[in-house]
Amino acid sequence: MPVSEASSLPSAPAAQDGALVQRLEALCALAADTAGVVEPDALWAVLHPRAAQVLEADVVALRCELIGEPRAWAADGGDTAGLAALAERDGDEVQAVELPGGGAGLRIPLRHRGETLGTLVAGWRGGGGQDADTRRLAELLGSQAAATLANLRTYAELTEASFRRERFFSAMSHDLRTPITAIVGYSELLADGIVGDLNGQQLEMIERISQVSGHLSQLVNDILDLAKLDAGRMEFHREEVRLGDLVDEALVAVEPQARSKKLELRMDIDDHGEDVLRVDSPRVRQILVNLLSNAVKFTERGEVAVVAGSGNGRTWLEVRDTGPGVPPGSEEAVFEEFLQIAAGNKSKREPGSGLGLAISRRLARAMGGDLVARNVPGTGAAFTLVLPAQAG
Repeated sequence: MPVSEASSLPSAPAAQDGALVQRLEALCALAADTAGVVEPDALWAVLHPRAAQVLEADVVALRCELIGEPRAWAADGGDTAGLAALAERDGDEVQAVELPGGGAGLRIPLRHRGETLGTLVAGWRGGGGQDADTRRLAELLGSQAAATLANLRTYAELTEASFRRERFFSAMSHDLRTPITAIVGYSELLADGIVGDLNGQQLEMIERISQVSGHLSQLVNDILDLAKLDAGRMEFHREEVRLGDLVDEALVAVEPQARSKKLELRMDIDDHGEDVLRVDSPRVRQILVNLLSNAVKFTERGEVAVVAGSGNGRTWLEVRDTGPGVPPGSEEAVFEEFLQIAAGNKSKREPGSGLGLAISRRLARAMGGDLVARNVPGTGAAFTLVLPAQAG
């Protein structure tokens, strides 16, 4: 062989190093390909070809309760029944095995944090796979596959928990609505004098019953909305509506609450009152009522105002108050579920479930908008509802 030809060929060690690099690259590709996998079939579809590349194997089999029946694959399309049987055996370390019909293999335990989640079998029809590099790669492959299986199990558990939570909330909401409706109905009948005139003290007690019943009814609705949002089953029906009409309806809903505290309700949307939005009107109104009711609740004197603006193809509505404001550093925490942060120097917890702001933000984002909180220097808190583009 001429010298020039011999010098152009890679040496044996260099060729081996190149093959090892390719196998390591396949192992890295497995990690990337399985990063977002949460379905058993999708895992197997990624795992068996990558495992064959990493270990240069002719056959691959997997046994794991999370994916159901054992899976097996052969490069030549041959019989794989015996491979699945090999995967049924457990062990804590990589073990050499004989393949049915001839050939060598490795049984690889899929262990994650001390727990064996399954077994992977890789084999070579013509023998092989017993060298140190292949065994070490098998161990790394097993660890990576086990971590993915752990993610699969966690996802399945979370999905089941979400389903049970939604079913519980739906059943609870249905079961609670009936007695609450009866309480409200009978209270209204008593207040109307259906069984005779009531004295002042009796009327006051009936009014309190109605108020508490209304709070319970709102709590049930909030919990049901939360369950729908969690399950991604909240439906939105967009329609054209004047921005001024939306604000008017929300202000009317909280007017009695503001009047009882002698607070002024102010609307400053003159330049945008005639703007036409294409949104889910009841849901936007729900958000505004939540924001206004919350502002009135935490404001002892002064006013609650609604201000509007637009820009970059979006419209925003801001509810401002003259209350104690949002505690510094709590601008995001106020939107957490079942959490009510004391305002100003108050230590007493105001009535409420702590769901209003959390649901309002999630509704806003589900509709393509957003809801943010900030303090207005020298006054109080401001909550800004950003609405999606008018053509949305």
